[in-house]
Amino acid sequence: MKGRTIKIATRHEGKQLDTLHAPDLTTRIEELTHHNHQLADQLQHATEENAVLRGHTASLEEDLAAARTGLRRMMRAENTTR
Repeated sequence: MKGRTIKIATRHEGKQLDTLHAPDLTTRIEELTHHNHQLADQLQHATEENAVLRGHTASLEEDLAAARTGLRRMMRAENTTR
């Protein structure tokens, strides 16, 4: 009987604490949800920017490869005319 009384009292105290802290928890959940949305937006923006920069990098790498090829041809042509 004593154990049951303690369980009931503990459960009642827990409910009181939940009631007291529910507004705080609700506010915190809303803050965390808002922050989560902000982070998701930032991730989306960074992902899009990353894709653009990767495309630009690929283009620059192609330009560099073409410049190297052209330079090699010029050097060979210069060496064969000597």
